[in-house]
Amino acid sequence: MKRHPSLHPLSQHHHFALIQALEIRRARQQPAAKRAAALRRVAEKFVRFWKKAGQQHFREEEEVLLPAYARHVLLEGDRDVVRMLSEHAAIRAIVQDTEALLAAGEPVEEKITELARVLNDHVRLEENVIFPRIEKALREDELAALGRGLTRLHRKGDSCDL
Repeated sequence: MKRHPSLHPLSQHHHFALIQALEIRRARQQPAAKRAAALRRVAEKFVRFWKKAGQQHFREEEEVLLPAYARHVLLEGDRDVVRMLSEHAAIRAIVQDTEALLAAGEPVEEKITELARVLNDHVRLEENVIFPRIEKALREDELAALGRGLTRLHRKGDSCDL
């Protein structure tokens, strides 16, 4: 889907998040003898990704994107925006739980698997439902202003190896 240039930074973050979710799913497919170590590695990698980009991404959606949209619609009346914010809280909780499990040396398979699923579904909601609504609701000048408030956390060609 062609995205308005102002939203490219957020879509780029989503791309990197989907790569993380894919790596988690691939780690789950490892042979039983290697699975726990592979999941631990991807969990540690995701936590680094979260600290470098994920937290900032959520803040920008909540503090830049949604306030711009709120000038045009009543957000609490938009079930998908309410779901988006609920999922932000759930993802934060899962990441916190994953960090605690890693620190304690406990297995992470259940939490990291849940994270991959929730993250994948969340990105699809934003990209396929919420962003198109925002692009339609905002005027061109508003979209341009919104874009100036977003951070490109990754430059073109960056990899997800954090």
